[in-house]
Amino acid sequence: MIKFFRKIRQKSLADNKVSKYLIYAFGEIILVVIGILIALQINTANHNRINSNQELKIIKALKTGLETDRKDILFNMESIELSMFSANKVIFALDNNLPYKDSIADYIGLTMFPVVFVNSTSAFETLKSKGIDMISNTALRDEIIGVYDSGYKFFEKSEQIVLDENERGLKEIFPTRFEASYVYDLKRANYQPQNTLLKKVNSLISSLDIEINRLES
Repeated sequence: MIKFFRKIRQKSLADNKVSKYLIYAFGEIILVVIGILIALQINTANHNRINSNQELKIIKALKTGLETDRKDILFNMESIELSMFSANKVIFALDNNLPYKDSIADYIGLTMFPVVFVNSTSAFETLKSKGIDMISNTALRDEIIGVYDSGYKFFEKSEQIVLDENERGLKEIFPTRFEASYVYDLKRANYQPQNTLLKKVNSLISSLDIEINRLES
């Protein structure tokens, strides 16, 4: 098309038809501009498609990591419930001056068995290295940050307090004052830090599912 306009423009110039020359020259410019705009639009579309694919990939990786973390949290919660049950057995035996049985030693071991949350943050670290703004959904982005930068860190600090107290009991208190090691309320029906983190993880997984469906549609 541009070649066609150029031939007409050159012929008009040769025939001294200046006005016609200008019209066709202007038409040639318009075609060039339209071509540039189309190329830019295609380039932008390709760029957006690449970004969307990368976003979808990182969101799926986050979901996979969170599902693994959720399994670990649920396993830990079961272990803690068993520890609390065992501790209550020991306390009941002590409160009622029951005769010693071999099962008491097992209950003590289960009571003091440490539980550690092993979380997967590789996907979140990858996201941070690429730029957190890769997540286009602002609400989802804030929720991701809330779980990894706030929820996980707060829980790990709380967990470390429990682990430190557990170690102190085994090393310093058990040998001399058996009952004094029970500084926590072992009759609670749940373990609040684990439950709080589990709720946040479940909520984020649901949000990631919604975003995955949106990006894949």
